[in-house]
Amino acid sequence: MTLHYDSVGYNREIVLDLPLREATGGITQDVAKPHHPMTMFNTPTWTQLGSGLWVLTMDGVNQYLRCVAASCADLDFTTTDYTIAGWIYLATGGASQSQDLVSRFSLDSSGWELYSYVNGIITMRHHHAAGATARTAFYSSNWAFNTWYFLMVTRSGTSGQFYRGTPGGTFGAVTTVSSVLIDPQTCPSNLYISCNNGASSNFHKGMWRRWRVWPRALTLDEGRQMFERKEGWF
Repeated sequence: MTLHYDSVGYNREIVLDLPLREATGGITQDVAKPHHPMTMFNTPTWTQLGSGLWVLTMDGVNQYLRCVAASCADLDFTTTDYTIAGWIYLATGGASQSQDLVSRFSLDSSGWELYSYVNGIITMRHHHAAGATARTAFYSSNWAFNTWYFLMVTRSGTSGQFYRGTPGGTFGAVTTVSSVLIDPQTCPSNLYISCNNGASSNFHKGMWRRWRVWPRALTLDEGRQMFERKEGWF
């Protein structure tokens, strides 16, 4: 039986969903109800895997996607819980030790940022000019390079949690180190995929598939359902 998009439980309240169905061109469609206009810059490469799946390959030099701030106010999280999920492949040899994956932030001022580091750590960070510190964060270790992962990260109140799955493997929570999260302040910046908030550095080298965002914290069971359905990913 074919399930309609809105009848799938984990799609409830989803605000960004990029399944990369186009397989060509410089625009990819957000199939979530907000239909955020996403534009590619400097020609990321459409890559077809052996399974027939299409992904985007980023060169780690200057390729990225953007949605302008005025068109993604619903992604300006402050007090709201949230979830970010997607398939990622971190390639070795990137120009930057720190690579932004998905973000809408202004450094030490406002917004949120999901990024990887050369030591195999992925971090979710909040920026806030007010409060005892300019940044609070949570992170997870042991993300290998040149490997596909299904990543899900959730913020619930003052703490965060990472989840991980691999093709042909299992999905579950992984050890997460979390500070006491301070709410990110409202942010005037654009949404960026695969670069920093100014599209000037921290470019992701590797591949990605189907970034999704929700204004709520998905449960472990919802994440597992999403991973196990695969929806033609692998």
